[in-house]
Amino acid sequence: MRILFVAYCMIDNENGDSLIGVYKRCLRIGLELADRGHEIWIFCTGRERFHDAATTMAEGRIHFFDIRWEVLLSPSIALRRRFYRWAFRRLKPDLVVAGEVPLAGTLLESTLCAVGLRIPVVILDNAYSPELAELFVKSHGSIADGLVLTGPSLFHMHDPPPYYCAAPPFVEGSGGEADALLAQLGLRAKRLITVLGYERKAELLAAAMLPKLGECEAVFLSRQPNEDGERLAALPEAIRKNVRVLGPPAEPVLFSLLRRSSLVIGKCGFMQVSECLALGTPFIGIQYRGCFSFSLLHRRARKFVHSTTSIEADRETTRVAQRFLKTSPREMASLHNNRFGGTALVADFIERLPRTPRKETTAECERLGYSREMVQAAVERLRGGAIARVHWVRATRLRNVPGGRIDSVTALYEGDGVCRQALLWGRVYHDRAAARRDSEAAAQQDSPRRVLHRSPNGLTVIELDIGEGNLPPLDV
Repeated sequence: MRILFVAYCMIDNENGDSLIGVYKRCLRIGLELADRGHEIWIFCTGRERFHDAATTMAEGRIHFFDIRWEVLLSPSIALRRRFYRWAFRRLKPDLVVAGEVPLAGTLLESTLCAVGLRIPVVILDNAYSPELAELFVKSHGSIADGLVLTGPSLFHMHDPPPYYCAAPPFVEGSGGEADALLAQLGLRAKRLITVLGYERKAELLAAAMLPKLGECEAVFLSRQPNEDGERLAALPEAIRKNVRVLGPPAEPVLFSLLRRSSLVIGKCGFMQVSECLALGTPFIGIQYRGCFSFSLLHRRARKFVHSTTSIEADRETTRVAQRFLKTSPREMASLHNNRFGGTALVADFIERLPRTPRKETTAECERLGYSREMVQAAVERLRGGAIARVHWVRATRLRNVPGGRIDSVTALYEGDGVCRQALLWGRVYHDRAAARRDSEAAAQQDSPRRVLHRSPNGLTVIELDIGEGNLPPLDV
């Protein structure tokens, strides 16, 4: 198969606000599929600023697909979409994998383009709890042919649909790979703290906390170990003698190190957090814009995580760290069934997927409020005349708004003997007051919106998709 992964990568070394998890999981799965003989392509904006062992392995084994920034940033949504269709037709992927739920940008446009070209779509994302996994399926499942949600076993939904893959964290290795490293570093792994210092804020938080935790050992993992080692030299000698700074090790060694640790300090990124929880290690994270909230996690997991927005070791964070250092892995055993191998499991799932899109999505969209008849009425209004039929409908949640939601609704229909795609938005409101406010807003003279159909009760609206620049901003 020729498989196209779509991701993004944001690096901010100055402030430490980096988002690389989506790219990393695409690389992990992509490399596994490449090793199985598949032709793998990755479309990842911002990838040129991030390099590690996985990107080095990808060189020569994975192809990279790029779209020029002047196209991606063009104010013309029509031009951008024409370019996506041209590029996808030229590449001819058998499958498109979105590295995260497609809410905006290249993820959304790639997904819509693939749907219009009848290319099966898989979405990768996170399972935070059974209830949220079930909500994810309801809100986003009808756009996709496969959903892969990753998280400890406790977090996955019960009785999932057949197109749902419950993937454990992408932890690889037998568990003892860090023993030689710890011996080489002269550490006994007693009250060991591992600091995922890839973002500077996590490093600063850990450095401020160590003097308050008593006798501990600490391993700082850094992308600039020499530079960070110089900063940590300011720690008191009694603490510094038990601190080691090194570059990121191979992943099996990293996961073994996390398992051997009594506490991990990093950023509030789901991959870091879920890996630690599955390995039986408590986690303290620095929170910043773009990170997820620990309140989303299953209530039993929240006892073993703590987040802070401050790089200062405040009283509450220090108190939690002291408690975590005394936590036994046995106390966390119920969070995960100790099954790993997620990369191979996801690759198996992708290989088993049918080469044709799912046919059940129209019925799923009807349960969301968008019947085939409503969509056909909207398309006929858009075209200014009758169409032969709507072949199928797909939808995915884009935004929650006061009193309702906005969905992307796309339909393949037959018009003038040609199969075409309609790109629409659906708005569903919970009450008539919210629907009335929306109707008044859409009717304003300066509104760019083009309403195509309203349900008889006025609570559902279908309109033309005029580009995400006209949507409310993402709440991150």
